[in-house]
Amino acid sequence: MKLLCATFKNFRLLRDLELKFATDPEKRLTVIRAANETGKTTILTALQWALYGDAALPGGGADFRLHPIDWDPETEGARVPISVDVEFEVVRLNKGHEIRRQYRLLRTVDEEIAGARWSRSSGAMKVWESTSQGTRQVQSPEALITDELPTELREVFFTDGDRALSFIEAEVSIQTKRQRVQSAIRSLLGLDVLENAAKHIKRTEAEVNKQARSIGGGSDIQRVSVQLEKLDTDIESIEKERDDANEQFTNWDTDLAKRERQLSEALQKGDKEKLQREFEAAKASLKRVDGLIAAASKEHATLFTGRPLARDLLSTTLGPVFEKLDSLKDKNEIPNTTVPVLEERLSSGMCICGECLDPARQEASDDPDGAQRRGNHIRSLIEKSRAADDVKQIVTDLYFHSRDLRPAQPAQGGVTVGWIMDYARIVEQRHHYSDMRQEAGRKLKALEAQIDQLEDTHIREIQDAKKFAKEQRDKHLNLKTRAETRLEGLRENQTRLKAERTRLVGEQSKGVRVLAELNVVQDISSVLKRAYDRITTDELRKVSAEMNSIFLEMIGADPEQGAIIQQAEISAEFDIIVYGPDRRTLNPDRDLNGASRRALTLAFILALTKVSEVEAPNVIDTPLGMMSGYVKRSVLRKAIQESAQLVLFLTHSEIEGCEEIIDKTAGTVVTLTNPAHFPRMLVNDSRAAKRTVLKCGCNHRQECNVCRRRLDAEELEMVS
Repeated sequence: MKLLCATFKNFRLLRDLELKFATDPEKRLTVIRAANETGKTTILTALQWALYGDAALPGGGADFRLHPIDWDPETEGARVPISVDVEFEVVRLNKGHEIRRQYRLLRTVDEEIAGARWSRSSGAMKVWESTSQGTRQVQSPEALITDELPTELREVFFTDGDRALSFIEAEVSIQTKRQRVQSAIRSLLGLDVLENAAKHIKRTEAEVNKQARSIGGGSDIQRVSVQLEKLDTDIESIEKERDDANEQFTNWDTDLAKRERQLSEALQKGDKEKLQREFEAAKASLKRVDGLIAAASKEHATLFTGRPLARDLLSTTLGPVFEKLDSLKDKNEIPNTTVPVLEERLSSGMCICGECLDPARQEASDDPDGAQRRGNHIRSLIEKSRAADDVKQIVTDLYFHSRDLRPAQPAQGGVTVGWIMDYARIVEQRHHYSDMRQEAGRKLKALEAQIDQLEDTHIREIQDAKKFAKEQRDKHLNLKTRAETRLEGLRENQTRLKAERTRLVGEQSKGVRVLAELNVVQDISSVLKRAYDRITTDELRKVSAEMNSIFLEMIGADPEQGAIIQQAEISAEFDIIVYGPDRRTLNPDRDLNGASRRALTLAFILALTKVSEVEAPNVIDTPLGMMSGYVKRSVLRKAIQESAQLVLFLTHSEIEGCEEIIDKTAGTVVTLTNPAHFPRMLVNDSRAAKRTVLKCGCNHRQECNVCRRRLDAEELEMVS
């Protein structure tokens, strides 16, 4: 199959665009030069939609608008007619002769605009064949497309460079990558044809088995035939269960990989619930620090109203007073205790010297008036002491009441613990609390900013979805395993019963023909199985070897010269594996650079196409992205060499350095321009009334008033 031309009407940016494709075997490259945001991916999507319908659209077409975004219902009508018209050629061999047939495919659909909403009609696809007598409509257009470009090969022949890594990307599970590789190989190598033939043989064998029941021979043949029929039914049913379980396993395995990726991305950005908890803890910490600051401020204020401040301020003035009071105390002049002692002696009638002071108690002696005289003397001393007592009392009160104003006792080491020390302690404490508050405030603001920047992602919901996906995956894996175990037992029983049936039929005279038919069916079944096994082994090895050869040539890796990348292969489990020195495995998605990863995917696609000998176009969007120098030129050369028809959507930077290759190999080169890029990226205003893609005849070396572009923003500033 070769693409001849395509016309796009009202398909997003493509309001009215016609493209013609190179078909010359010597110059089979078509280059569509287009900058970013100029409709490259849109054209790729439109071509797939024309061939495969809504299934080829992102998300299966749900909520995917086809009409131009600036369509004006008032001036252009609420109904938008959308169409893609593709002309292609199919070459078939008939008895060694090539038969070329040309077809025209037209897919149409209408979208109705109602305010901000829109709806899409069911649409239609028609295919006409061009003949010498004119054109005739093909009655089963889907079958024609399926024969030439099976749905499973859509991503093989129509490749988005940014998504071309689907066979090796880490975003999907290993099982999904295997199935993508296996599906592509199965379709291109014709395994579906062999499987359908095997199913037909099984139905034929069932019919022959019914004939065996009717030839007689007692109940044994009938018993075995009935058992075989039941086994066939059971095997078919369990195979369906296995396939359904395998499909569900793959779906849930893919979903699990998706959930794990979502969880990893969400955790890298931050766990919103965890951040919220940290935010609340930071708020509580800030509140606690504010409490400490308030308490310290109160204590600070108390310092200026308490006795310690007065004591320290008066310490210099009161120092001599305290010294005098201490001196009086040391001399026992204070506190005043004379009068109380004398009165106590007088009342007791006994002097401190032991003499009697009471005349009534005095004994006879040489001095009969001594007690009276001594008592009078004591009374005289009391009277004299009373005269000086008021002054001493004042001094005594001053001594005792001034203790709170005395300087504090020196602490250990001679450091005085006074008001100054308390003040210094509280000031230092307040500074510390202030630093704590600033730090807590910064942490709170940082957490608040992180929470504001986070998307409304709920880690717990993703974790629950991941857990459920894992449970479902494991459940269907168990179902698949049980089904395979049951099938193994049923097939062993089937083999035994077939041998018994062959023996019983051979013993009957009427069973010769039936036995011959059974032998033919079994021989054909064996041939198909051997063919299937050979394709899945020998042909798979051919694809693997071809992919390795193309890949190493693309990236310029020579194993003999000690290159890091030594080999690439497709394993028996349909894994694409890359080896380094000493056959150390390299992860294609993580251990290869962007250019090598794209080259590996393109090598797989080209190898598969070459081994299958399917002649079909390879339409690739931005295949040379992330490439430069040798690798870019080598990939381009190899892609042209291995493709029957190559259509490349290239940016100006991808073309840079490859001009000579395009000169020699391109049969068609056109340039697309988005007029909305004026004036920032385009030099001239095309005066286009609507947002659309414009085509000009400029090749990869030319430019005109429509497509001439500015190099950078500085150029625009110079012009303005």
